[in-house]
Amino acid sequence: MAIARTTVAYWRRKVLKVTGRGGIESPHFSARIGHQKRRERFPLLTPNKEAAAVKAAQIFGFLLDNGWDATLKKYKPHVVRELQAEHAKPHSVGALIEANQKYSTAREQSLHAYVKALRRVVAGVMQIEDGQKYQSRGACGTEVWRQRIDAVSLHDLTPGKIQTWKQEFLQKANRASKRQAVTTVNSLIRNAKALFSKKLLPFLERDLDLPAPLPFEGVPMEKPPSQRYRSRIDAKKILANAYDGLKDEHPEAYKILLLAGVCGLRVSEIDWLPWAAFDFQAGILEIQDTEHHQLKSEDSTGELALSEDMQVIFKTYAEQATGEFVIESNGTVKRSGATRSYRCQRHIDVLKTWLRDQGIKAQKPIHELRKEIGSVIASEEGIFAASRYLRHSDIRITSAIYADQKKRITPSIGDSLLPLS
Repeated sequence: MAIARTTVAYWRRKVLKVTGRGGIESPHFSARIGHQKRRERFPLLTPNKEAAAVKAAQIFGFLLDNGWDATLKKYKPHVVRELQAEHAKPHSVGALIEANQKYSTAREQSLHAYVKALRRVVAGVMQIEDGQKYQSRGACGTEVWRQRIDAVSLHDLTPGKIQTWKQEFLQKANRASKRQAVTTVNSLIRNAKALFSKKLLPFLERDLDLPAPLPFEGVPMEKPPSQRYRSRIDAKKILANAYDGLKDEHPEAYKILLLAGVCGLRVSEIDWLPWAAFDFQAGILEIQDTEHHQLKSEDSTGELALSEDMQVIFKTYAEQATGEFVIESNGTVKRSGATRSYRCQRHIDVLKTWLRDQGIKAQKPIHELRKEIGSVIASEEGIFAASRYLRHSDIRITSAIYADQKKRITPSIGDSLLPLS
C-alpha cells in the first residue's frame, strides 16, 4: 500500500543526515523534495527524526499549494538570494565603464577623458586616496587605485554626495586658485556626466542596474570664470625672432611654432601631422583623422589655405623630409591612443622654453600661439571667420574666448561736429 507524500509517515523514510565532503556527518536532518521535474534538498534544522519528518511534510504541502518560488523564499531564502545575486545586473563604476566601451560612439580620447573624470569624482566622493599616491608605487599601485574606484557601486553615488564633494572641492581652493578650481570641477562633472548621456541610457539599462536618480542628475555647474583671451603677444616680433634664431638652430621647434601660431593647429594635431596633409599644388593644408591620430572632434576636420610664404617654407622642408611626419622625431611611431604623451615631446619642450624666454608666461605657451591667431582673425575678419579657422565645434566657444579686439576702437563724434577754430 502506497503512502501519500503529504503524510509524516512517508517522510520518516526520506529524511536523513547528509555526510559532507570532509566525511563529517551533519548533526541535523534534511530531505530531498521533488515536484514538477525539479528537486531541492531542504535543511530541516533538527536532530530529531520525528520532528524532521513533520517539517518535511509541511514543506511538501506548502509546495503543492504555493509553488517553488514561494517555497524557496520561505524555507531556503539563502538560495533565493544567491539566485538573485547571480542574475542581478551589475551596478559598479567598472561595469559602467565597460558598458560605455561597448556602446559609446565617442572618440577614444574623449571616452578616456570621461572615464578619468568619473574616477576622480568617485575618489573624491568616497574619500579614496588620491591616485597620485598610488602612482608613486608604480603601475601596480595605479591598478590597485583603479580597482578600488571601479568596485564602488553606482547606487552610492547620489546627487547629494556629489554636490557635497563639489562644494568641499571649491572651499579648499584659496582665492588665487578659485578660478582654476571652478574650471576643474565643471570639467570633471561635464565629462563624467557624459558616461550617462541620454542617447546611451537605453543601452546602459540593458546591462546595468542604474540608480534613480542618476548620480549627476540635478547637480548644477558652477558659473564659469571669463575665458576671454586678452592678447599680450607681439606675434610679428615673435615670428621675426624665431626666423632669426630658432629656424636654423631648432628647425623642428620652428615648424611647430608656425603650425600653431600661423595655422592655428593644436599640439596633438601637429605631433602626428603627415606630409600627405599638404597639397602644395592647391595651396591647402588638410586637417583630418589619420591612422595614428584622431582629432578632438569631427568638427576639427577642415582645410586651411596656405599663404605663399608658408607654402615655400613647408615645401622646402618637405623636400628635405626623412619620414612621413612633418615634425621629425626619434619617438616611437605608434598610435598614442588616449595618452597625453607626444611623439615629438623633445621639440615641444624646446619651443616651450624658447617662448617663455620671449615673455610668454602662459601655462601652455604653444597653445597661446593658437589663441593669438584666433584673436587676430576675430578682430580683423570677424568671429565667424575665427571659428572656422580654429575649427571650433560651436561658435559660442569662439565668441566666449575671442571677443577681445587687437585694434582698439577710438570713439569719435566726427569732424563735422567740432567747433570751428
